[in-house]
Amino acid sequence: MNQLYDSKNAYRTPIRPVRRKTSNQNIAGSFFKSFFGSLLILMVVAIVLYRSEFAVFMGDMGTLAERVVDPEKRVEFSLPFSPRRQNILVMGVDAAENEGDPFKGNRSDAMLLVSIAPHGRNVNVISIPRDSKVYIADRTKPDKINHAFAYGGINLTVKTVEETFGVRVDHYLVLSNQGLVKFIDTIGGLPIYIEKDMYYNDTAGGLHINLPKGDRVLTGKEAEGYMRFRKDALGDIGRIRRQQWFFNALGARLKDPQVLVKIPEVLKVMPKYILTDLSVYELSQYAALAKSVDMSTVQVATLPGSPSQRGSISYWILDPVKTQDIINKLVYRDRPKALSGPISVGILYTSNMEAKAMDLKTALENSGFNVNMRLGSKLGHDHIAIHNLDLPNDTISSLKKTIPDMKEKQTVYDPIGLNKAARDFTIVLAGS
Repeated sequence: MNQLYDSKNAYRTPIRPVRRKTSNQNIAGSFFKSFFGSLLILMVVAIVLYRSEFAVFMGDMGTLAERVVDPEKRVEFSLPFSPRRQNILVMGVDAAENEGDPFKGNRSDAMLLVSIAPHGRNVNVISIPRDSKVYIADRTKPDKINHAFAYGGINLTVKTVEETFGVRVDHYLVLSNQGLVKFIDTIGGLPIYIEKDMYYNDTAGGLHINLPKGDRVLTGKEAEGYMRFRKDALGDIGRIRRQQWFFNALGARLKDPQVLVKIPEVLKVMPKYILTDLSVYELSQYAALAKSVDMSTVQVATLPGSPSQRGSISYWILDPVKTQDIINKLVYRDRPKALSGPISVGILYTSNMEAKAMDLKTALENSGFNVNMRLGSKLGHDHIAIHNLDLPNDTISSLKKTIPDMKEKQTVYDPIGLNKAARDFTIVLAGS
């Protein structure tokens, strides 16, 4: 069993994982699987409008020969899901080392654990920093977790995640960074707010980033740069935050009817960039679930820890206790104990959001909260940051129902306190 590497060079054994049955790797060869696989990877659990005309088109292409669809009827799939939770390991792979076969010998570039509650009631997402220092399964020395894919592909990566974090991985979805570029270009670019100037050049790695601050429509290569940029004070953690904002922007983009007409092009370009063990039927179930998910209810977290430098090699040293707390809360849905004192809430806002911040302060005070306000400068995107992992689960959901300005904001677990204006949670008003 693997162990978490902590900052004191000690190791802590996590809870025992539930072993999964070994399944064969399967490159998603059919257009049907590639389409939904691509959307689910890129959006994690975004809003997918699944319509009968898509299935008719795919039937005409000969890729769904086993299903005959009446074009006058809407295709629906029965829920609920499994009576137990489902965990999907979602990864992006950097194909720089082996562009001919992106799924062999390359390191993973992003790693997300998507946890779906029993019967599909809710969805949570945990980002695993690529530099996390862990024991790779079946190896004797600690290493970065993203090296697992280079050493042994998806099977070794799944085994490492299960043994390190004590979770069961039911399925996997992997997308090469080449697929990301093709996808964004095919749908006509991605509108997004760039929260800071981003400049970086790596000639050897073929990565060139030139993104000035402001609203932009990113090309595929620019979107890749935005997702991979980490040359700032926050390093890989800032990069993971940008990946979360990227998924939000992509979810909004895929609601645009003008994007739907580009689906035939997507179906043609994506197959070779996808690796998954999900069947056609399972993908269609997840697509049906994604259609009904309110993205503002999806809770996301980055595994907490601290950076460490050993010579020229940088690591992310996971905090064993807080990491286990995140997993217990977002995967196992443990309910925290009641807080002993009053809940502390903060509002962190930019100068152009002061009026909205004052209105929100009044609404929170009317709900019985003591509010601390603080002016910030570089805040990225609007969100609700939870610092106290013992905060009752229904606190934020209740506020979203009663305060309109909070309804659409994503909930991010932030025990490190990157955006913190109070002890328990902070509402960040960045104006984007």
